Amino acid sequence: MTSPLPAGVLFDMDGTLVDTEPHWQAAQEALAASIGTTWTQADFEASIGRPMERWAEVLIARGVPGTLDQIIARAVAYVSDMMRAEMPWLPGAYELLEQLAADGIPCGLVTNNAGVNAALLADAAPAGSLQVLVSTDDVTSPKPHPEPYLTAIARLGIDPARSIAFEDSTSGATSAHEAGLGVWFINSHTADPGIPTARVIGSPAEVTVAEVRATLAGSHTAELA
Repeated sequence: MTSPLPAGVLFDMDGTLVDTEPHWQAAQEALAASIGTTWTQADFEASIGRPMERWAEVLIARGVPGTLDQIIARAVAYVSDMMRAEMPWLPGAYELLEQLAADGIPCGLVTNNAGVNAALLADAAPAGSLQVLVSTDDVTSPKPHPEPYLTAIARLGIDPARSIAFEDSTSGATSAHEAGLGVWFINSHTADPGIPTARVIGSPAEVTVAEVRATLAGSHTAELA
């Protein structure tokens, strides 16, 4: 008889574990300012959780010189520098990872960020807390497509029907939900992701390991929105 797959936890990165959204906004604003145009708050909010190519295409359409890859690389480099200077953990995020690792709960990172920044976060996280990293370097179709979460589920070897994903964007929540995961949604940027969620929280600080463990012991298939 085949043993059942374990339950686990998958985390988005920007806006979920770390407050890097201001760094992305500053990078986008600097790219726009380089040609004397602006990047508005509405522009930034429309970019949250979306593939990097989408906002890079907007900047190119407005006249920012360079290819998609070049523009993305400039923004990624800026965010990388900020993360190296100081990792901006959201309240309770580091502690939650630490406690989940101590409990032996399988965890992974699933992000639309670049691999270099995912690695920076993993290096700064508690030892052994993130066993799998999935970034845009690892997939053909980023969030909101389910491929990133499906990839992490397969690599971590967990049962999605008993596992959860922490997300803070409609794009990410859609990706996780379509991969069969229960979604714990952080509503700091988006009030309603428009998909069924298991729980809505303000930050990781509101979550206890006991609550996570209790959820993983059951199934989220009967969750209410």
